[in-house]
Amino acid sequence: MKGYNGTIFAYGQTGSGKTHTMMGDMESEEWKGLTPRLVETIFSTIFKAPPNMEFTVKVSYMEIYMEKIRDLLNPANDNLPVNEDKQKGVYVKGLLEVFVGSIEEVYDVMKRGQEARIVASTNMNAESSRSHSIFVMQIGLKNLTDGSTRTGKLYLVDLAGSEKIGKTGATGQTLEEAKKINKSLSALGMVINALTDGKSAHIPYRDSKLTRILQESLGGNSRTTLIINASPSSFNESETLSTLRFGMRAKSIKNKAKINAELSPTELKNLLKKAKHDMQQLQIYINSLENEVKIWRSGTSVPKADWVRALDVAALLGDTSSPASSNSNLLAVASAIPAHIQQLIDGRAGTPLPPLSQDERDAFLQRENELSDQLAEAQAAMKEAKASAEALLEELTFLKGKDGEIGAENKNMSGTLNELKLELEKVSCENKESIITIEALRDANSDLSKEVEALKGVMSDKEKNIRDTMMKLAHMKESIVPPSTPEEIAAQHVELIEAKSQLVEQDETIMDLNDKINAIQAEAQSYKKKKEEQERKILALEAEYQELLDKTIHDEEIQGGPQLSKTIHDIKSRLEAQFNSKREAQMREVGELKEQLAKKDMDVMQLQATLVTLQKSNEEMKITLSAVKTSGEGGEVSQKDEEIEKMRKTMATQLGEFDTMKKKLMRDLQNRCEKVVELEISLDETRDQYNTILKNSNSRAQQQKMAFLERNLEQLTNVQKQLVEQNSTLKKDFSVVERKMAARNERIQNLETLLHDTQTKLELQSQKFEAQLASMREKLQEARSANPQASSWLYSSRIAKPLRGGGGVPVAGEVEEISDNNDAYTNRNSWYVSLLKK
Repeated sequence: MKGYNGTIFAYGQTGSGKTHTMMGDMESEEWKGLTPRLVETIFSTIFKAPPNMEFTVKVSYMEIYMEKIRDLLNPANDNLPVNEDKQKGVYVKGLLEVFVGSIEEVYDVMKRGQEARIVASTNMNAESSRSHSIFVMQIGLKNLTDGSTRTGKLYLVDLAGSEKIGKTGATGQTLEEAKKINKSLSALGMVINALTDGKSAHIPYRDSKLTRILQESLGGNSRTTLIINASPSSFNESETLSTLRFGMRAKSIKNKAKINAELSPTELKNLLKKAKHDMQQLQIYINSLENEVKIWRSGTSVPKADWVRALDVAALLGDTSSPASSNSNLLAVASAIPAHIQQLIDGRAGTPLPPLSQDERDAFLQRENELSDQLAEAQAAMKEAKASAEALLEELTFLKGKDGEIGAENKNMSGTLNELKLELEKVSCENKESIITIEALRDANSDLSKEVEALKGVMSDKEKNIRDTMMKLAHMKESIVPPSTPEEIAAQHVELIEAKSQLVEQDETIMDLNDKINAIQAEAQSYKKKKEEQERKILALEAEYQELLDKTIHDEEIQGGPQLSKTIHDIKSRLEAQFNSKREAQMREVGELKEQLAKKDMDVMQLQATLVTLQKSNEEMKITLSAVKTSGEGGEVSQKDEEIEKMRKTMATQLGEFDTMKKKLMRDLQNRCEKVVELEISLDETRDQYNTILKNSNSRAQQQKMAFLERNLEQLTNVQKQLVEQNSTLKKDFSVVERKMAARNERIQNLETLLHDTQTKLELQSQKFEAQLASMREKLQEARSANPQASSWLYSSRIAKPLRGGGGVPVAGEVEEISDNNDAYTNRNSWYVSLLKK
């Protein structure tokens, strides 16, 4: 209450009644412990204080369990750090401090902390404390009249008892707790030994969390009371003696307690005003003394009547008392001078000191030089350390930035690698489709080769037939007799019309075949371009993938070491060998296809040469036919009359039209070898029909009917051939499409498998997250159900609750305790007795 720090802690073996002494039964007036009684005394004093006194009370509760500081009011904070500050001193960072305004609120806080404490059952204590508990009360007092403030802390420590494992029978976790308890109590004993032997230069406060927190209580700014709990049983004789020796040693510790007070602004102003007035009076006195000293130093003397005397100083200070009283006043003024003003007065020039001897001066200069050298070395070392720290900081910043860049680059490269993997898979699928297309083209090429061979055979047969036809035409030219009767001329006219219709049909068939050949050539050319484009795309992707793979392997070699580098090189060599073998096989296939294409080009050139030969033969045949027609027309002119002349003119006109059509067909035969073949076949049939007409002039109608049937049969045969060709083409296309669909189905299956794996991973992660979320919700619900007002209590506990003095007339002893700020207790036992009396 006066602004001092106080500590009370109970020490003794396990089962000796420490917790009962400190806490007891808070509900019982007879058996309540020391802590509840102190709380009641503090609030009783607050309520009896003058009304100009304002108090704030904060409490906190912690335990040291297994060398970890745990907040009993907020058990989630189970490993709090210990810090030290110039103003706060040693404190626990993050410890919850609760503002209280009544005894009941303090009891509520204590009950909450007691419920969170860790206890266990041993052979010597059914509810043995397994940790050191520290209950801290911080009381702030503010005088509303002058604004002065004082702060005091009271540490109430319930130490865990020292244990002998043979007696307690501790095992498992209880044994580990006993080890930590004995270790911290040993550290407390070492600190007390170091404080009492008078020889130790270092006090090992940091060896334990307990001694670190109680650093101010052990030889520092605190009034400390130690309660020794001893067992009355002879079974614990050795432990009782050890406890008593500990108390004897601790009793000899000397603390330096001081009031934690802060002057108000009014008090500071009064002190400053008084100091200024004293300085002015002293300055007058100093000036008088300096004037007298100057006169004495000049060699003259000052009359005794003019000496500066105490009476003169008293007169200057406005005091007309006797000389004795003046001297006492002067001493009082001098004693009231602040320390920094006294230092200023002491440092002013006065009577010169006697000169130093040479040895003393040399020693002084030597010491000064040594100190200067040490200072220079320290400054140089400090500069080097500062430069090194700055360099290390810059290097750390650079490394952090580099690490961030590498992480971002690795992330980008991972994304790019995944994209390239997908692209490679896509290209591999397209490559499979291209291989299927190439195989289909190879099959089509083989079919075309067979067709070319068949055409070669047909062309050779046609050439043979043309030669035979030319020979027969020459023979017919020599032996033919021009028609002389109108019936023969009419029959020849009908035959020419039929030949004309057959030539037209053959022309259409040749055009269809030519269109089909052009379509096949265009399709083959498009397939060739598509193949070249796919090859270029595959080469570009392979180069890009190889570059990225080399870069990734290089980075992984740098990060993984030589073993990983060797493994990567082996995998790379195997992949390169497999890739080269596959590429060589593809190159061989491409070479074979190129050879086959070259062979087909040679066959086409040979066919073109054959076409030229056929064209020449056709020209000769046309000349022969023209000669035959001319001879026939001349015979008719010389033998027939006017009626026959009209018919002959009509026939000549038709023959002219036939010649025109034949010329057109001849021009078309220059580019269509199939048309020439069909024309020769048609000419052969015409010759046969002509011979048949000459032999069988009586069966003209039957021959016409047979010719019509033959034409229909030929048309049906052509339609059947077209259907067969279309069916075979559709079968080939269907097989190619089936293979492509199989490749695409395989890719779809792989993608579905990958999607299923990804969905499985996501489901597992989602289930894990949901389980964690459910567990957290259950814990939160349990915490809320166990203490539904915990959250609101934590928030409300941080709100300050100032208490104004009750204004009652306190007891004389209590008035003396509150008002006398300069009273210093030197006997700690009497302070403890006074607390017990309250």
